[in-house]
Amino acid sequence: MSQGQRPDVPLARAYVLLAVAPFLWAGNWVVARAVHSDIPASGLNFWRWSLALVILLPFCARAVVEEWPRIIENWKVLLALGVLGAGLFQFIVYQGLHYTSAINGVVLNATLAFFMILISRVLLGERISKRQAVGLGVCVLGILVIAGKGNPAALFTFDFGWGDLMVFFAMPLWALYTVILKRWPPPFDSWVLLTVLSAIGVAVMAPIHGADIILNGNVVVFSRENVLAILYVGIFPAVIAFYCWNEGVRGAGPNIAGFFYYLMPAYGTLLAVIFLGEQLYWFQIAGLALILVGVYFSTSTTRKHASDT
Repeated sequence: MSQGQRPDVPLARAYVLLAVAPFLWAGNWVVARAVHSDIPASGLNFWRWSLALVILLPFCARAVVEEWPRIIENWKVLLALGVLGAGLFQFIVYQGLHYTSAINGVVLNATLAFFMILISRVLLGERISKRQAVGLGVCVLGILVIAGKGNPAALFTFDFGWGDLMVFFAMPLWALYTVILKRWPPPFDSWVLLTVLSAIGVAVMAPIHGADIILNGNVVVFSRENVLAILYVGIFPAVIAFYCWNEGVRGAGPNIAGFFYYLMPAYGTLLAVIFLGEQLYWFQIAGLALILVGVYFSTSTTRKHASDT
């Protein structure tokens, strides 16, 4: 049994859960793109975490109270995780999806490994191998192909889409969140962590959404379609996907789980074509292929080392 596996989670079940989680996360991006003209990004993220908190509190409030001393002890890490993950990252992604396609968004999401390696180097002092450097370079090329829509001239005129750039610059926030969570994991149950992060997400987004209403008049209209969208992003990606991923990682281990995360671009592309009628362009396929090749080069040495231990 590899490191990180838990015997009470059957491997077959773990694989199913790990396959479901990125599907639900991909749906989050597609739904956000579908309602981008009806729900402001600040409102969608605020109500997403508000709903998640309402769902979690009846089941987790007692555990949160019991863990409160340790929550206070770890407040700096929790605040960083909540602001980065629940607050800013998802808000910027939702904002970016106002200006770019869901396909571009989920493809650019595959750059997570690229930023994790860079941030681990800066924050933790981890060395970058020659193989990782090659992989990072290939990832950059894939990003430029997508952001420039396959036009080499865009590399010199910086004629990139604003939405693509927003999604691109949001990814370091999620990578930083992941590195912090890996390096300084809070010492309590995952559900307690999610409840606390949901509360921080609400606290972060409340003033942002309030300012958006006052300055721009971006009020959420609770139509049937908008309510369904909020229910989806608040229940499935925020709560159920987290459970699936957490249990899947415990059953199969983090190294195997890493492979499943990269199902998200494929899921998201398929969902965007089916439900949004988006067209799949050659430069998106080429960019995704380059990013995934870069991810393979960047992580294959680490995976081999981990499998040998």
